[in-house]
Amino acid sequence: MGFFSSDEPKKAPPCPIEDILGAPKLYLDGRGANLYVYDKCVVIDRTQGGLFNIGNRTYKVIPIKYIIAMQIKSTGATTGFLEFSTYGHENTAMQGFNRVDDEDNINFGSEESAKVAREILEFILKKIMD
Repeated sequence: MGFFSSDEPKKAPPCPIEDILGAPKLYLDGRGANLYVYDKCVVIDRTQGGLFNIGNRTYKVIPIKYIIAMQIKSTGATTGFLEFSTYGHENTAMQGFNRVDDEDNINFGSEESAKVAREILEFILKKIMD
């Protein structure tokens, strides 16, 4: 056991609109963003720590009914990601490695996060296919 290791499970930080929506159904701790999944929407919270971002909340809410496609890239030589496509999203000029900066992507680096991304895909897919 290392000095910085912990046996306690990592607790999800509160969603920026948890006071409106309540507790999320699923949560993904990504690189530079957190993803909260609810029955009718997803919330991508890009709030970053640091001296110049104190009190600054940057987040995006995407209603599930507007998600038209999802893509998962597993981890490997590069980070993995979960990408949401919405109406108009196909007009983005981002391609290849530039897509890691896309506002509709959640990037992750562990196989555990890839499994959570798969659970999220399954949860949302069932909702958009109804």
